[in-house]
Amino acid sequence: MIVLIQQTRKSMKKQQLPRRNTVAMALGVALIHFSPAAQAQVPPDAGQTLQQLQPPIAAPRESQPLKIQAPLDSAPIAPGGAAVILNTVKLSGNSVFSEETLRAALGDVTGKTFDLAGLRGLAQRITDVYQAGGYPFARAILPPQDLANGDLRIEVIEGRYGVVQAQGDDSVLAQQATAFLDGLLPGSVIASAPLERAALLLDDLPGIQTSATMRPGTQAGTGDLIVQIARDQRVRGDIGLDNAGSRYTGKNRVRANVDINSPFLLGDQLTVRALLSEEKLWLGSLGYSLPLGTSGLRGNVGYSHTSYELAKEFASLHANGTAKVASAGLSYPILRSQKANLTLIATYQSKDLHDNRDSTRTYESKSSQSMPLALQFDYRDAFDGITYGSASWTPGKLKLDAGLTAVDDYKSNGRFHKVNLDVVRLQSLPAGFNLMAHLSWQQANKNLDSSEKLSLGGASGVRAYPSGEATGDEGGLAQLELRYDAGVYTPYAFMDAGRITVNAKPVAAGDNRRSLSGGGLGLRYQRQAWSADVALAWRSIGGRSLSETNNDPKPRVWLNVEYRF
Repeated sequence: MIVLIQQTRKSMKKQQLPRRNTVAMALGVALIHFSPAAQAQVPPDAGQTLQQLQPPIAAPRESQPLKIQAPLDSAPIAPGGAAVILNTVKLSGNSVFSEETLRAALGDVTGKTFDLAGLRGLAQRITDVYQAGGYPFARAILPPQDLANGDLRIEVIEGRYGVVQAQGDDSVLAQQATAFLDGLLPGSVIASAPLERAALLLDDLPGIQTSATMRPGTQAGTGDLIVQIARDQRVRGDIGLDNAGSRYTGKNRVRANVDINSPFLLGDQLTVRALLSEEKLWLGSLGYSLPLGTSGLRGNVGYSHTSYELAKEFASLHANGTAKVASAGLSYPILRSQKANLTLIATYQSKDLHDNRDSTRTYESKSSQSMPLALQFDYRDAFDGITYGSASWTPGKLKLDAGLTAVDDYKSNGRFHKVNLDVVRLQSLPAGFNLMAHLSWQQANKNLDSSEKLSLGGASGVRAYPSGEATGDEGGLAQLELRYDAGVYTPYAFMDAGRITVNAKPVAAGDNRRSLSGGGLGLRYQRQAWSADVALAWRSIGGRSLSETNNDPKPRVWLNVEYRF
């Protein structure tokens, strides 16, 4: 996901650690792991800087609805008129459901009297079974027949595909898109699940717009799927300003994100990201993804480069460093529908972290390889709400340089694994209100490197505390927001609370946990391409900030402005 935007101002050669600096390094490593109070005295490193740049979980985008023009039902018939005593019921045309299943829906009708409306009602029971099972074009009908002997015939027309194709002004694009519909074979039964999946997977491709319509076919008992397709905006992106950074690497930041859609082939995407802070923090990334076949499987590769220089109280250290991350992965939608989605993601990550303190001629390096396995999910329910999030397991291996290995009292070197869970609930309420609830959690099997830890403070955490506050191996965060929809404005009130365990495997006795909480008020603005968010947060539990002892405002103010193009 990442491209080199700018190299650090001073290129350092990897050196053997001077003997006289080993004690200083040991003290620094111990302070990083020891206690919440001690952590406040330790400058951020490349790993923590990288961790603080991770984006919050994003809400799933709305899917393009599938238009289904189902066959018209027969005109209703009023009860009354001639009646018949049923002797037998014969079913024909059914292949999806067994005769036993359909007879169970009919119930015991032998020896009972039915008029024409009642007989149609029996056929409707069969239709309901199909419709409830996800077969929108299936119908059960009463063919012309002689009921003198009480023998009823019900014919099932399951509804099969006639024409399946993509159409548009760009014939080459339409031909390429039709390949994503090849699983919907003419003559096969029209089922909602594969139909919806195919249409949505096509609509998910970057760089195209689709409108899918399922309508009655020209032949009786068939339905035609026509997907109108056109090229969408080739380049999309956003430019933003915020104050969500760290005091020591730059609070005020400018960022730019650009997506180039379908630059080389249908459905591929090139992504470019850049971020710059007021204190010479640089982040640049380049990513590329593409569809692998037409099943929804996608591959992606990326590279990112981050460089930093510490400022403010740590400026005298002349500390700087870099974080380089290379990644490659696959994603596959196990379930894709309007109502529920489940995507499996596997990614290989290689991190290369370097920290330099020119004032003491101390140069540290470490690297890690990991393979996060994640399940992303979302579910829209009948209560006018959506639940979404992700669950992941990350096995990996950390490799420290010789100097860091010598002072690794907390045994972070070597293999590790951690489990993460992020769940968000958005619930609509009466009178224009809605509620957001967010829960995140991390569990680890050992003491982690700073790049793998979690932090409670910041604009997407406990907002009463600064970015980087309360960092640990394990912990959880809970957030509540009550929002009111007032057109382009959305005022909201919020509460945040979290608790961390500094070290999963503490070595020395001491305070190994910390809890933070706070609340506040905010206002969001959204009008066409412009959006803004301002929040004021007051702390309630946790005391003064330990990571920014010289800057602890009450309230703490967060600001974000963004323009999308």
